[in-house]
Amino acid sequence: MKKRQGNYLSNKDELEKIRSQIDTIDESILELVNQRSLLAKETANLKKSTDIYKPEREAKIIRNLISLNEGPLLKEQVISIFNEIISSCRSLEKELKVSYLGPEGTFSEEAVKEVFGSSVTKSSAVTIEEAISDVSEGNSNYAIVPIENSTEGPVNITLDCLYASDLKICGEIEMSIQHNLLAKDLALPKTDLEIHAHEQTLSQCKNWLDDYCPNIKRVAVSSNAQAALNSSKSDSVIAIAGRAAIEKYNLKVIAEKIQDSKNNTTRFITVSKNDVEASGSDKTSVFITTKNEPGALFNALKPFHEKKINLTHITYRPLRKDKWNYFFFFDFEGHREEKKIQSLFEELKNLNVDLKILGSYPKAT
Repeated sequence: MKKRQGNYLSNKDELEKIRSQIDTIDESILELVNQRSLLAKETANLKKSTDIYKPEREAKIIRNLISLNEGPLLKEQVISIFNEIISSCRSLEKELKVSYLGPEGTFSEEAVKEVFGSSVTKSSAVTIEEAISDVSEGNSNYAIVPIENSTEGPVNITLDCLYASDLKICGEIEMSIQHNLLAKDLALPKTDLEIHAHEQTLSQCKNWLDDYCPNIKRVAVSSNAQAALNSSKSDSVIAIAGRAAIEKYNLKVIAEKIQDSKNNTTRFITVSKNDVEASGSDKTSVFITTKNEPGALFNALKPFHEKKINLTHITYRPLRKDKWNYFFFFDFEGHREEKKIQSLFEELKNLNVDLKILGSYPKAT
């Protein structure tokens, strides 16, 4: 009995010792974070630009920290921790307002937190057009909108809005998308059921729905969060949404991860009125409009091959003002300030193509 008691006291003493060490480390972290925030405020006073969000600088910080990390924290955990530290320090300089496709609980809202952290003002928009217009009209500093999905391809409305605006792409993030089947109550009525989701989500879950819900009507709505909201108000509406919507709208989970592709990923972009400086690992996006003649697209693509510039994405959209003519959306590696990219732009202009540079920005981490 005395031996057991001795072991207990020994373990208790060791536990208290470790906890004391943790408390000391926490106090040091707090002191250092406050020192960092003061330095961040000093840099704000020295900046020539009033734009306090510098994607290229933040990308360099995160990449450096990832390279220094020896564990046991995972890469994603390091990014999450320092993203919040940077967000808190940034908020001491100036309040930022970011628009996203709402309502609350969408993947777009999650993307805002992944990019800007928690210390920003979020503005929910009804549509992608509204989110982008918020920035154009000066109601928000930034907007985060989806531009591409790994299974469904480009988000056309985003491309159309960018083509019609003067805004710049200043960042990107890739998010793994997991869809869940949700309802207000697991005891569902036997008739008049509907499944609500965004049209792209319905496409991403089509095979699963065909197998398990073949006779239930599918209704496309403006967002998955809207579907969750609808479900929270009606026993006969089943929603497809992410996990954030479960707690937000007090829903029950019928089935998890119902997307057809387990590698389902959506790429979101950040748009603003500002260009971004080089970060050392960048991507550039442009719109190109060619003449409707043989070899025009081939001639526009040829300089990329000759200059060994890696095209990472290409798609097209119809020119609404000109029947059967199209504009092309290109993503490629490199920054617009690089000599090789500037040479590319000159050559494209010499080909008499219409070139619209959407911006250069850090690649997704």
